[in-house]
Amino acid sequence: MKVHANDGLSQQLLEAPVNSAVAPHPYTHQQFNGSLWYRSPFKGPPTEKVEEAWYDVMRYGLISVTKEDIEKVGHPDWSAKFPPAVGGGYIAATIGSHQLHCLHYIWQDHHMSYFPKTQDKKERVPELYELHYEHCVDYIRQSLMCQLDTGIIPYNWVLDHQNPTPNANTHHKCVDWDKLQSWLEERKVAITEGFKWSQPKDAVSLGWNP
Repeated sequence: MKVHANDGLSQQLLEAPVNSAVAPHPYTHQQFNGSLWYRSPFKGPPTEKVEEAWYDVMRYGLISVTKEDIEKVGHPDWSAKFPPAVGGGYIAATIGSHQLHCLHYIWQDHHMSYFPKTQDKKERVPELYELHYEHCVDYIRQSLMCQLDTGIIPYNWVLDHQNPTPNANTHHKCVDWDKLQSWLEERKVAITEGFKWSQPKDAVSLGWNP
């Protein structure tokens, strides 16, 4: 479906509650480090420190949002809720958090020998694992196409290389990460160890698997 600027429904679907956290703050200027030799804290081989870096940016998975938040993004008010025991509110996650989860999932697959639990899942339920993997690739693909970064990567002549080399140390306008994290932290839900989900008797259940 094509989105038109004057389409009221489309504007509603594009509205997200987290916008209230980042809109008042100017986007920050950042320069990416796109060097192949950059030792990013997110690059393998996997270590406890590398995994800590990944989980630090994914620390706020499920969050609690209001009825108004749910309706703003075009979903009905009978969407699933947290039980009162853990604070109530509607269950949600930011799309960006899910994108990071998917990227981490693909990264773990690349370093499968370091993750016995992931390897076990791939062997026990290969069809489900494959569906999850392909979902993640396609979800990131859709996200990149939807929000295509229109900046450019220049090329340089480097040393005695006979081909131009892309210089991915590019400049960007980025969301204020600290403000975003603060907004998520206020809505985090502490689920105790051993907590078990159960569908309430009065829940409206979808008749299909989204």
